Amino acid sequence: MLDGIEIEEGKEREDFAGFKIKPKIIAYPKNEDEVVKIVNYARDNNIPIVTYGAGTSLAGHLQCEGCILVDMKRMDKILEINEIDWYVRVQPAVNLERLNVELSKKGFFFPPDPASYFLCSVGGATANASGGMRGVKYGTFRDWVLALRVVLPNGKVVKIGEPLRKNRGGYDLLHLFVGSEGTLGIITEIWLRIIPLPQSKIYTLLVYVNDIEEAGELIFNIRKKGILPEIAEYIDDQVVRALNRQLNARLDESGGGVFIISVEEENLLKLRDLLADKKYIITEGDEAEKIYSIRAQSAIALKAEAKLMYVEDIVVPVSRLIDAIKRIKEIEKKYNIRMPVIAHIGDGNLHPNIILDDPLKAQEIFEEVAKIAIELGGSISGEHGIGVQKAKVLAEQLSAHNGKEVLKIMKGIKDLIDPYHIMNPDKFVELAYKLSEKNEGSISR
Repeated sequence: MLDGIEIEEGKEREDFAGFKIKPKIIAYPKNEDEVVKIVNYARDNNIPIVTYGAGTSLAGHLQCEGCILVDMKRMDKILEINEIDWYVRVQPAVNLERLNVELSKKGFFFPPDPASYFLCSVGGATANASGGMRGVKYGTFRDWVLALRVVLPNGKVVKIGEPLRKNRGGYDLLHLFVGSEGTLGIITEIWLRIIPLPQSKIYTLLVYVNDIEEAGELIFNIRKKGILPEIAEYIDDQVVRALNRQLNARLDESGGGVFIISVEEENLLKLRDLLADKKYIITEGDEAEKIYSIRAQSAIALKAEAKLMYVEDIVVPVSRLIDAIKRIKEIEKKYNIRMPVIAHIGDGNLHPNIILDDPLKAQEIFEEVAKIAIELGGSISGEHGIGVQKAKVLAEQLSAHNGKEVLKIMKGIKDLIDPYHIMNPDKFVELAYKLSEKNEGSISR
């Protein structure tokens, strides 16, 4: 049944967060027809399928035992760059950094930028509705995907969405699949909206603050001034020291961390007025790009020095940032652990990095941080997704904010599209529903 498809015996893999992947076999399709063959074989033999991009996921999306791991790395072509309709059409294994290099040659770029942009695949970022540093201005993948080709669990291929800026043709199935974490089908082609490279001069400022609360106050004042930054990031003093040790970042270690903000030239004077009493450095061009790259590698620098690290991902209304930050610090003291914070602070997205030696406490702390978001009217995930790690708190968020009927609808969608329960099963909505029914459950690494 799988004749002609590159196959190897299952070798254990581990994703960036340390979740184990123990496939029965690994398949490397070269085209959509081969993906269809793999799906049909898996369905006929009742074998679960897990789709693998670059392994940079952080919430246990890829965890499996005895599955067919469909590694998409052979499907890595940029198929079309349309300079009139402003879209690019790609296969799922295209590397995001490479995509923007190719787009820049024609004067375009694709704004969403997960911190793993130099590692991650477009398909994986689409399946996870990934975000990034430019989210404060441009949003996430969900805002930039125009259309998809998907192989469904029944083996049929569908195209959903259109490469159009406007489209009101029926239910919005497109955004059902963007962020579905591989639970509804396998993406084989993606149409992404692109825009011309910014023409305005952009400045990046390193602002040294006394603590993260001061960074939060700063973003409040920036928003009150009507300044829309390109990026607005924060890394605390622990992250600064790790970056200096691991990447020779040469950041000042004397304060409470660094607020990083990029603005167009027209907003620079307004921003400087807000920074009159603060120490800051203005950069542009190549120097600004170095800062951007250093910030993108923050989690890698921390992980290099940690025995165990769990990367949290909560988002709260910007107006509740200070409340969230204070409660994160309380949890850090309660458990006597290190929890350095990396934040897309401009859009309320916080990444407390839980560093500890005892894995038995990890999930408890992880969920306690997530509940801060639920209680403050936020979300348990801004960009990393649910996988197995956040299924329990997903059920709690939906119950608290939306009502149990919403989770039931989501489970019904999974059952409708994948009645065979072969597509990345026992994760995401499916697992959240099971745990909500039992009203208990724990997730192990």
